[in-house]
Amino acid sequence: MSSAPKTQLTARFLDPFTYLTLLSVVGVFACLVFSPIFMRSLVSKTIQVDPDIPEQLAPIQLKKEPIGALRIDVNAAIPENHWVTYEIQLKDQQGQVIASGIKQAWRESGSWSEEGESGIWTEDDLVGGLDVRPTKSEPITIVLDVLEYSDISGKEIDQPVPFEISVVNGAVDTRYLWTGILGATFLAFLALLVTPFSGKVIIDKSVGDSDISGRGILGGTNNLVRVSVNIKSDEHSPRSLFVLLVINDGNGEQLYSKSHSVHLSFKKSEGGKVTGANGKLSSFFILEPRSSYGFHVEVTPDATVDRTTLIVREHCKTLFPVEVTTLKSIQ
Repeated sequence: MSSAPKTQLTARFLDPFTYLTLLSVVGVFACLVFSPIFMRSLVSKTIQVDPDIPEQLAPIQLKKEPIGALRIDVNAAIPENHWVTYEIQLKDQQGQVIASGIKQAWRESGSWSEEGESGIWTEDDLVGGLDVRPTKSEPITIVLDVLEYSDISGKEIDQPVPFEISVVNGAVDTRYLWTGILGATFLAFLALLVTPFSGKVIIDKSVGDSDISGRGILGGTNNLVRVSVNIKSDEHSPRSLFVLLVINDGNGEQLYSKSHSVHLSFKKSEGGKVTGANGKLSSFFILEPRSSYGFHVEVTPDATVDRTTLIVREHCKTLFPVEVTTLKSIQ
């Protein structure tokens, strides 16, 4: 004996990992878009620094921000074919160095000539800086010191070096956010690709005909079963075929019998000639109790069918809410 089939739309079997990866993409992208909101400019000025005479800026009241770090960007505005080595120091109110960095900055140019063509090239590496994550709110002082200043020949220059200084608090290094977006997007793509094939394969059979059958032990409470029927047909196929799916219990009693219309997608050659067609049916079931169940498929009209494949999986997950038919065999 068996109870009447019951079909309902349900989201119980959605794959949470897929939605977590999609949510992480949205979350990281939101951080990228809204991170500038937390940035606050503290200093933006140009100063002149003499070699071996450190220049100390006015103290800044540093506040601990919930997101981001203190960012100090220094751009050496030196002429072409000059080199300068400078140090950036960050000191607390007791004069202790809490962070420092040394930058070897340079700007070079020249001319080139090759195969009758010529031009001018310029290259530089001028910007240095520090990113510091404060642990508390306190006054801090920025000190800039020119350690060495020379031209391209190595001749030392005893002249002030102009520097453009920018200091912001709450800065976020967006390079890592872009990396996070790419990584999360890749995981989301994999999840979207793999979820339709999730679960354990119980039956996987193919025949060069329109009728196919298979039997296996599966089912149980809250165990989603996906029955997939893949059809390959020739160039004379109609726009759609009918797939009769029959499910029997271990005693041979029929639990389910329904004909489904399957629309075909046609393959064409480079010249536009139809060479064949493919169709797929996916149906979802809860089979209770766990036992032996038989599956039988008939495709009509069968004249154009070249191959039919029956795949039955259990413990499946879905990307979207799906219609699930519950079949109960009363033994």
